[in-house]
Amino acid sequence: MEKTVAIELKGITKTFGEVVANKNVDLDVKRGEILSILGENGSGKTTLMNMIAGIYFPDEGQIFIDGKEVVIKSPKDAFAHNIGMIHQHFKLVDVLSAADNIILGEKAPLFSVKAHSAALKAEMQRTLDIEYKRNESAESAATDKNTVSRTKFKYAMKIACLPFVKLGKKIKFNHLAKNRGEKLQKIADGYG
Repeated sequence: MEKTVAIELKGITKTFGEVVANKNVDLDVKRGEILSILGENGSGKTTLMNMIAGIYFPDEGQIFIDGKEVVIKSPKDAFAHNIGMIHQHFKLVDVLSAADNIILGEKAPLFSVKAHSAALKAEMQRTLDIEYKRNESAESAATDKNTVSRTKFKYAMKIACLPFVKLGKKIKFNHLAKNRGEKLQKIADGYG
């Protein structure tokens, strides 16, 4: 079974002023293939990899991922295509642990108290509207005040708790981030 091309470079050229780092480079990397790029110092190996990883942008040429042309302008773009780079010269934050350096840049999921509050208020109004209509259809003169009070109280408590929900999500994310070392160690052990 022939392996499919995961990454394809066509005519990649990168210059720094008058210095040509890469000129018209073509490269195919097949899925599951381990590839080594050899060359003397200054031959453009790292520059080529930096363009795949989104650190540099090619002056000319095309990059294809799984047969589709892509534009990789940043490491975030590369990461979106499942491309990461382990640099020859480590780019780490010395005061952080190895696990912290690996997850550096991950953020806790956004949680907007204002947006959740608005959604709960809208949900409360829909619930009350249903209750009013139910009572009208039963030809009741007025909606049961206890039902309305209980409904408003229930939603008021949910809204009042939103800052604590946000804090809880942040604490949970921090706990997961701090305990990611075990998961990272299992991955490292798996690759030897």
